[in-house]
Amino acid sequence: MVTKPEKADLDNYGVERARKDEPGAIDKFRDKLPWFDHIMRMQERYSEQGGNQYAAGITYFSVLSLFPLLMLTFSTVAMILAGNQGLMDQVIQKITDSAGGEMGDTLTTVIEDAVAQRASVFSIGLLLALWTGLTWISHLRMGASAMWRVSGLANNFFVGKFKDLIALVGLLLSLIVAFAITTVGNSGLTAHLIEMVGLGGVPGIRYLTFVVALVVGVVANWFVFAWLIGMLPRTKTHRPSVFRAAIIGAIAFEIFKQFATMFFSNALSSPAAATFGPIIGVMVLMYFIWRILLYCSAWAATTHEALALQVPEAPAAAIIRVRQEVRTGSSDAARAGLVGTGAAVGVLFGGLVTSLFRRR
Repeated sequence: MVTKPEKADLDNYGVERARKDEPGAIDKFRDKLPWFDHIMRMQERYSEQGGNQYAAGITYFSVLSLFPLLMLTFSTVAMILAGNQGLMDQVIQKITDSAGGEMGDTLTTVIEDAVAQRASVFSIGLLLALWTGLTWISHLRMGASAMWRVSGLANNFFVGKFKDLIALVGLLLSLIVAFAITTVGNSGLTAHLIEMVGLGGVPGIRYLTFVVALVVGVVANWFVFAWLIGMLPRTKTHRPSVFRAAIIGAIAFEIFKQFATMFFSNALSSPAAATFGPIIGVMVLMYFIWRILLYCSAWAATTHEALALQVPEAPAAAIIRVRQEVRTGSSDAARAGLVGTGAAVGVLFGGLVTSLFRRR
């Protein structure tokens, strides 16, 4: 059966050529819009490297690290109270007045026990904080390195742990500063300072201070994300790509911080919410922070400049196996030899028979 060629597939010489499949709608957008193609590359890298799984694991170790850090905080406060009896009496009095009754007595006993056992609590909290904190940073490095498709393991164990310790201290300080700026901007402290300097009657001053605090918060976030995106992966990163990714992370982080501040202010308004709300809120907060960080890392790792710097993985070594084939059947040479042998035997046998008849 003869089929007619498709005219759309014929070239200038009338020869039918094979053509590619028609691209889908998303592929057409990716070819047309470079920024959309970059977003798709980021999403593919994040999904292929297990971004959600890394974010969940990092969240677990983040929450686990909070308890030793709280132990360190309480023991440090206890050391300060132990050296200042007047301050300790004021704290106990404040707790008694606010809680009152048996609850106030219980909290007072807890504080007195913490002051008495401050040395042991501090040492245990320090050891646990080092262990959980270094594990937290190690998993954070693993996730960030995975977005760049490199190993998150350090070449030297002790050097790697020392760098993780520095990263842990820097991460805690940077997060405290970033959240403190947002909290101060949303609290009544700013309005109180405006009233103190006599600018409370200026029209729109509160909106102006909110915008200024928002901008300062975004700038602080940018420094945090630029440091994390560029420092955490155990590979050389492309700095301009890191800085651009940090802008995206800073804006997304500031938006999320605004919602988190509203959530915690509402979560502490009732006793039931105050019991479970902060724990759930911290877990959700940490999970989305690390998702933002890993997405930004994937964005920075999938720019054309960053992709050009990455060394592709070497293919697996080829295994060449030399196999000698042995044929069980007869070959052409063997058959030719048998024919020749048969012919020679026939000639000899014929000669013998002929000689016998001649003698007779």
